[in-house]
Amino acid sequence: MEIDDRKKTTRIRELGARLKRGFRLFFLRLLRLKGQPEEVAGGIAIGVFIGLTPTVPLHTILSVLIAFLLGKSKLAAALGGWIANPFLLPFIYILDYKVGRTITGIERVPLVLSDPSISHLLQLGSNITYPLFVGGLTMGLLSIFPSYYITKRLVILYRERRRKRLEKIGLPSPTT
Repeated sequence: MEIDDRKKTTRIRELGARLKRGFRLFFLRLLRLKGQPEEVAGGIAIGVFIGLTPTVPLHTILSVLIAFLLGKSKLAAALGGWIANPFLLPFIYILDYKVGRTITGIERVPLVLSDPSISHLLQLGSNITYPLFVGGLTMGLLSIFPSYYITKRLVILYRERRRKRLEKIGLPSPTT
């Protein structure tokens, strides 16, 4: 029994270490993106906005398309859309649905099918999807400014520190 507990503890630690390493690599990849800090931050803000909406199969496509149209970093937009990763997506959708229900005033829909008619099923669908979209748009809009300004500040700080480190060892610093 004690060996099984040690194996579980080891697996949990390994998973934690992999998640931490993955998050760190994602973060460094974001900070090292080419372009002006405003372009990178704009791309992230677009990606986070789209990532919080219930458009799951289209997150990356919509993020990159909007970033292209607005002249922001397309790669940053794709990375920002990954806020809706498989681990967080259920929580995002629950939050979107609750916020949407609060805004629209639609009652919570029980998922017990007491009436299997087509009209009831269609109404049930709209009573779920409408609050989900309203909540997703609301949460997405609320995320734009914080994600933009936090990302912009982090990119500027990272590049400034990097420039100072390179100057300290006598290497030229990149311009962007």
